[in-house]
Amino acid sequence: MSDTDFPADPLEPQRRWYTAEADWAADPTEEKRTAFAAVGAELYSHSHWAEVGNRHKAEMKLKQAARPDTAQEPAA
Repeated sequence: MSDTDFPADPLEPQRRWYTAEADWAADPTEEKRTAFAAVGAELYSHSHWAEVGNRHKAEMKLKQAARPDTAQEPAA
């Protein structure tokens, strides 16, 4: 798999990461920080990262695709 192609399943946790980040920023409680960290850990350990050569490039592409203001599904 190329560094910029990814299956749809990493998009969902990346989108939840953006939501958790916004929730924590709006309400900086320990509960929100813990939820944000849990989503981050899930995303970081996703099996997709074992399939890419340049993880940084792949992460940047995923973040761009999952951003709430630019969200697009990858081409199948």
